[in-house]
Parts: sequence; C-alpha cells; structure tokens
Amino acid sequence: MNEMNIMNNFGISMAIVIAIIIVLLLIIVIVLISGGNKTNKKVKKDLNDIKISMPTTYELFLPPAIEKIGKSEIDDIVANIFGSYKYFDYKSMGSNELEKKEWHSWQVSLLLLCFKYGETFNIINQEKYFHPFILKASENDVKSFMNTILKKYKNYVEINKSKDDLCKNYIWSNKDISIIFYFLANYKTYSK
Repeated sequence: MNEMNIMNNFGISMAIVIAIIIVLLLIIVIVLISGGNKTNKKVKKDLNDIKISMPTTYELFLPPAIEKIGKSEIDDIVANIFGSYKYFDYKSMGSNELEKKEWHSWQVSLLLLCFKYGETFNIINQEKYFHPFILKASENDVKSFMNTILKKYKNYVEINKSKDDLCKNYIWSNKDISIIFYFLANYKTYSK
C-alpha cells in the first residue's frame, strides 16, 4: 500500500510539475507575442516617420538631342506619350502585366526632361488612370519609387547612344511608367 501511495503521490507531483511548466511556457509565449507586437509597431512607426528625400535632377543627364528640346515642346510630347499610356488601361492590369517591359529609354528620357524642367504634368481624375497600388502609396513610397527609377536610368541608359538605339532599349516596365506619370502629376505637392 505504501508503494501505491508513493506512486500516486509521485504521479500527482509530476502532473503538477508538468502543469506548472505548461503554464509558464504559455506565459512566456504571451509575453513574447505582446512584447513583440509593441516592438514591431514601434519599428513600423519609426520607419513611417523617416522622410524619404525628394528625387533631384542635378545628376540627371539626358541624351543631348533631348536636352535641346524646349519647355513648351516637351509638354506636347509628354501629352502624346500619356495618350498612349491611357490607351492601354494600366489601372486594370494585374501585377504580371505591370512588370512587363514595354517602354523604351527614349520615351523615359522625354518624361524625365519634363521633371528636369520642373514641369508638372496635370492629370485630372487620377483614379481613372492609375493602378490602386500607386494611388494607395504614401508620399514616401512614391518618392522612393522615383529615386529607384532615376538610379536605374543613371546605371542602365547610355545617353550618348542614338535615338534609334534608345528606342530599342526596352528596359522600362508599365509600372515604371505609371510611377513616372503619377510622380509628374503630384511631386510639387510633396515639396511643400
């Protein structure tokens, strides 16, 4: 009988120890989860507080033939490019279609000249032309996207090539063009 009581007491003791360990583990997990959320929220908030610098054109060099185009002329050219943009209804495209490289460096050079001149390209009813990903983007996101495009231009476009060569240089996605047009239509509000 004593052996039976010892075994029962030992079993009960083990069950209590296991229960205590489980409770402690649950408490630790809850503390880690709740503490982790506070940390993640703080990190996200800190990242949102960081201001992305405004893209600049002081290091933006364009093909010489494009640099010679005047301000009044570039407005008409950009309007014609936007006409093509509107035709393809990028607002309704899926992610894969937006990533297709269907625009060439000559076109992008012309759009960037508009920015270099400090011109705003007015687009009324932007929600009619732009994909939700860009309409929902924060000011920081748009500036970051545009800074990335300018870096890509600087690294991959050989400005001394001919117009024909640059027209064969299809390295720009539909998403890139959407970002450029959205930026051209809105960037002056970012610098206020």
